[in-house]
Amino acid sequence: MPLLNRYIAFCTALLFSLPVFAQRQVLQLDDPYFSMPVVKQGENVLKKFNNLIFLRAVPNKSSVYSGEALLVEYKLYRAINSDPTPGRQPAFNGCGVIELNPAVDIANETIDGKLYHVILLRRVQLTPLRDGPLLLDSASVNNVVQFITAENPSLVQTVGLEAISKPITINVKPLPEKDKPLNFTGVVGNFTMGIKADSNIVPLGENSHLTITVSGTGDIASISAPDIQWPANVEHFEPSATQHLVHDDYPSGGVKTFEIPFVGSRQGITIIPPIYLTFFNPQTQKYDSVHTDSLTIHFSKAKPETLHEIISEDITNRKYLWIVPAIALIVAFILIITGKTQRKEKTRQKQAAEPEKTPLSLVLPPAEKTHFNKEVVALAAIENDHAFYNSAKELLTQALRQKLDSFAFYEADILQELQEKSHSKLLVETVQRIYNMCNQNLYSPLVNVEQRATLQEALTEVIKQLEL
Repeated sequence: MPLLNRYIAFCTALLFSLPVFAQRQVLQLDDPYFSMPVVKQGENVLKKFNNLIFLRAVPNKSSVYSGEALLVEYKLYRAINSDPTPGRQPAFNGCGVIELNPAVDIANETIDGKLYHVILLRRVQLTPLRDGPLLLDSASVNNVVQFITAENPSLVQTVGLEAISKPITINVKPLPEKDKPLNFTGVVGNFTMGIKADSNIVPLGENSHLTITVSGTGDIASISAPDIQWPANVEHFEPSATQHLVHDDYPSGGVKTFEIPFVGSRQGITIIPPIYLTFFNPQTQKYDSVHTDSLTIHFSKAKPETLHEIISEDITNRKYLWIVPAIALIVAFILIITGKTQRKEKTRQKQAAEPEKTPLSLVLPPAEKTHFNKEVVALAAIENDHAFYNSAKELLTQALRQKLDSFAFYEADILQELQEKSHSKLLVETVQRIYNMCNQNLYSPLVNVEQRATLQEALTEVIKQLEL
């Protein structure tokens, strides 16, 4: 009896699962993506498949302000199965470019009653640097489609299709003049500020640091050191800046930190007034500002010179007699080092006076030496494709910055400096091609392994031309 009950339960479960299984099979069979396309006699293959595979550039906005971040996604739509490979990448002129990680999951969209499987190939955040029309150039993806003919269904044939996106123009508006603050420096985004000191009690004559932190979304890199109304009894020095940028998603942002050394000249309580940052907020389309709280610093009495007191306490004691010969040895050592340094300096000045002969069109001061040729050869040992293209891109950027003595942040700015300082059009085009190959393999799910050797060869030629 128990065996019979288990058999009845199994049959019942199978009976109820059959409609679901059948429904899934029907959905899969109804989707042309999962079946081999058939070309009938007299049909044009390219015309038949042309509207079944296409590429779109999808911006999240059609109009932005100058300096406002814009998200652009490149999507490949396929109603039939294909083998896609990267094609031509778009050029983004007149704007900063930040590559965002694309989603690798395949989604479905229905357009005019037809089901398409969609791959998100690339996501970029663009920051227009000037107002006016911004042209998003066309991009392309190469596809290989397999098909059969009605006359010979046993023979599988292939055809190549190039999916090309249409160019798109974005309207970039100038920042409004209405209500623009006098201290506005062109920063666009949405930020907060904080302030702190190493300690609120600082002895006179001792250095301390004031730390100002700016965080939020927007162009963090363009924020300069804030204007501080220092009290009269505080002496401050040049600030140093560090930044941590986050490019995981749109809109990108991060944290920028300024550290300013300071020292007190008079004992007592001092108040550093609030520090302001003014920016244009694209979310509210208005100018906004944030500020820190005021900071109270107590400059206390200077600490005694402990070492001086110890020595003067018993300078006649015999245990300190070793100080005299030690000082004599130190003075002699300093004289020897100083003499060598002066001779080296004279040699360097003599060499600098001689005219430098170089065949390069780029005449720039020497930078820190790096064995770029060895670094290029070492790229071949990197097995991971993503790590290979990332290392190649960083190596190219490092070589250009060293040769151009550049502090540029974006690739477009580095290329602009190269165009201005180099008379070799071929060099500029080769650098642009290497950047395009790296970007399309880093930020697209479609990695072209065959481009590794081509990229390495092109990078070697660039290093040779830069004479690094």
